[in-house]
Amino acid sequence: ASTAVTCFDAAEMDAYLYDIPEDPRGSDGWTEELEERNQEFADACEAGSDGILPYITTDNSARDMDVLRAVLGDAQLNYLGYSYGTFLGATYAKLYPEKVGRLVLDGAIDPSISGLEVGTTQALGFESALRAYMADCLDGQDCPFRGSVDDAMADLGILLAAVDAEPLPAADGRQLGADSLMTGIIAALYSQDSWPFLTQALTDALAGDPTLAFTLADFYNGREGGEYTDNSAEAFRAYNCLDYPDDATDAEEQAAEDLIADEAPTIAPYWSGPDPCDAWPADPTGVREEITADGAAPILVVGTTNDPATPYEWSVALADQLSSGVLITRVGEGHTGYNKGNACVDDAVDAYLLNGTVPDGDITCE
Repeated sequence: ASTAVTCFDAAEMDAYLYDIPEDPRGSDGWTEELEERNQEFADACEAGSDGILPYITTDNSARDMDVLRAVLGDAQLNYLGYSYGTFLGATYAKLYPEKVGRLVLDGAIDPSISGLEVGTTQALGFESALRAYMADCLDGQDCPFRGSVDDAMADLGILLAAVDAEPLPAADGRQLGADSLMTGIIAALYSQDSWPFLTQALTDALAGDPTLAFTLADFYNGREGGEYTDNSAEAFRAYNCLDYPDDATDAEEQAAEDLIADEAPTIAPYWSGPDPCDAWPADPTGVREEITADGAAPILVVGTTNDPATPYEWSVALADQLSSGVLITRVGEGHTGYNKGNACVDDAVDAYLLNGTVPDGDITCE
């Protein structure tokens, strides 16, 4: 109910997220169409957001959080943040170290790395998670792939190329192309519990049925019954375009593309494209830097070793940067580590949030 970043209605968002460009992937026409779409989205956000876009930054949201703390009458902020929420929590600790209560940051973002590094590391992370999924799939009875993990990844690449060339029609009129299929795959890689759904979605897609793949993509995009449950897609665009300076050189961008092509060959063809922030009406103001939060109470950082969305190295980096950081490592798959069925992680986090008990040192939970 607050003043929100507001851009497209549901039909316009469907077109933006799911429509397939007319020209072949990578062509000049393909690039131009995506750039036009990004400009239309940015223009709609500017028109619908009542002048707030220049102020949608994580620093400002951390200040808002301190207002909430004060209104509630709390002397300190107790906070559990997941994923992007770890950057918000760490930023709060940077601005108000003396007001830090019991902070737990799960699935951490490294505040010191560039947007280009974020995208590159995530591409490699999702490729790694996809290979872990594929190894598990091949051990089961229902896997639609055969042979080694490399064989199966190659066959998945063939499926992606096939739906890129000839999209699969769904009952609601949408067409499943490679981008939407990749979105569905990525959605399922956030949790190992979703792997059986991914197996069924890929089995169905190979048989020409895109229904379950769309269900996974819709889950990722916050789409239910043709409507969008919140404005997270718009809000995250607003934050990212202001938090991350556009300072990568052409050589750095090419090196990143080469690395992704080499080390994430299944993901790579569907990872890059025009930067939507190029069209954004507000210029970036964020600075990428280490956060130490000197003087803050102990801050627990939880990292999962094969987390595709916020790779483990980011949790290690944030825990090292924070003067009072304590690292809890969950050995496993999926995004974030608390409340994922690992008693070692859950007990350590619960003991801190409920009783203020700080681990004696870093913990590794098998």
